[in-house]
Amino acid sequence: MAEARIPAALSGATTCRIVTRGRVSGAEHAVTVWFAPVGDRLYVAVRGGLRSDWLQNALAQERVRVGRRHSAWPAGVALVTDPAECRRAVEAFAEKYAQHSSVIRAWRADAPTFARLDLAG
Repeated sequence: MAEARIPAALSGATTCRIVTRGRVSGAEHAVTVWFAPVGDRLYVAVRGGLRSDWLQNALAQERVRVGRRHSAWPAGVALVTDPAECRRAVEAFAEKYAQHSSVIRAWRADAPTFARLDLAG
């Protein structure tokens, strides 16, 4: 079976919007982030790490909406904790954002917190 891919609307994009529901307020919150696709997954570097409000909301709900322009897709969300998967995420970012080599160098030395968004379910 062929590996699923991200939607065409995301394939050339440098950013996407992640919409979460507040774990206390219940209100929708959106953040715009860089992302790196790998198959039907998106990796997102989480500024602020585990203190990030959007990440806390996403992990509490275990679901987010990923948006680009006028389209949106549901996605499961998980914290990346496996060191090998973290390295894959860094390398996916390195491939996509090669023009930001100083950021990638820093991430290779001390990786940020990554969230994995699963568009397949």
